[in-house]
Amino acid sequence: MASVRKFLPFMAALLLGTSFAQAEDTLIVADQKGQQKALLEAAGQDKNLPYTLHWTEFEAAAPLLQALAANAVDTGIAGDGPFLFAWGAHLPIKAAFLVPPRGGGESTAVVTTSSSPIHNAADLSGKKIGTGKGSIGHLLLLRLIATGAIPAPAPHIVFLAPAQAKAALDTGQIDAWSTWEPYVSLAVVQSHARNIVDGRNVMPNNSFFVATNEALATKHAQLADFYKRMTAAYAWGTEHQAEYAAILARQTGLPLPVATAVAKRLIASPAPLTPKVIQQEQTTLDAYRSDGFLKDAGKLEDAFDLTVSTPQ
Repeated sequence: MASVRKFLPFMAALLLGTSFAQAEDTLIVADQKGQQKALLEAAGQDKNLPYTLHWTEFEAAAPLLQALAANAVDTGIAGDGPFLFAWGAHLPIKAAFLVPPRGGGESTAVVTTSSSPIHNAADLSGKKIGTGKGSIGHLLLLRLIATGAIPAPAPHIVFLAPAQAKAALDTGQIDAWSTWEPYVSLAVVQSHARNIVDGRNVMPNNSFFVATNEALATKHAQLADFYKRMTAAYAWGTEHQAEYAAILARQTGLPLPVATAVAKRLIASPAPLTPKVIQQEQTTLDAYRSDGFLKDAGKLEDAFDLTVSTPQ
C-alpha cells in the first residue's frame, strides 16, 4: 500500500488538479463506465444544479477509490468489497449513501467461456480465476470459498484489471473470470460466456456512494443534493429501463443488448445508511481478514458517515 500512497499525489495532479477538485462550487463525481452519469442525465436530474457537476470515468472501483483518496474527486460509487478494502488500508474515505442490490446479487458473477468444462461453483476448485485485487469479484470468490460452494483445493486467484482479465479468459490463460457489471453482461450477452455462479445468498451485495473526508467536511450540502438527485434518477430508471439503456448505450458505446441487461440489473433504490446496513458489512470485512488482508482496519462503524441523508 506504500507504493499506492506514493502514487496518489501524482495521480491527482494528472487527473484533475487538486485546486479544481477542492473548489467548493464544483462537485467532482467518479463514475464506473459512465453508468451513473447516463442515468442522471436520462432522468433529467442534471438540470438546474446549484453547483457545477464534473464527471470522471474509471473502469473499476480500485482506481476510482485511489482518486478519492487523493482528493482528485469528491464522491463516487463502489461496491462494498472494494470500498472496505480501500478504507481498511487507511485511505481517507467513508461510505455516505447506500445503493442496495437489485436481484439479490446477480450483478457480480463468475463467468467462463461457452466451451469450458466448468458448469458450477464446485467445478472451480483448483482452477485459475482472474479478478481485481480487493474488487467485488475478489470478495465473491472469498465468500464462495468460505461457504464451501467452491471446495478444496481453493482456486488460484490471478489479480487482473477488467480488460486484462477478459483477454486472459478469451485466450485460455485463466479458466474463469469473477467480475461485475457491465462486464458480466458484456461477457454473457456479447461474447456468449457462461454465468457459473453469482453473488446471491453469499454476501451483502451492497454498493455505496463513497466520499472523501474532505468533501464530507466542506461539501456536505452538495453531496446531499447530489445523492437526492441520484435517488430520483434511480426511481425514474425503474420505470424507464429501456430509455436508460438507450442513453447508456449511446454515451458509453456499450451495445444496446448489453446496456439493456446492465440497466435491468443495476436499477435499485438508493437510501441513507443505517446501523443495520453497517452490521451487514461485517461479513465483507471478515472475508478479507480471513484471507490475510486488512488485519488493522479498525472499527467497521468508522468506515461510514451517517450524516448525509436525502433532504425531504
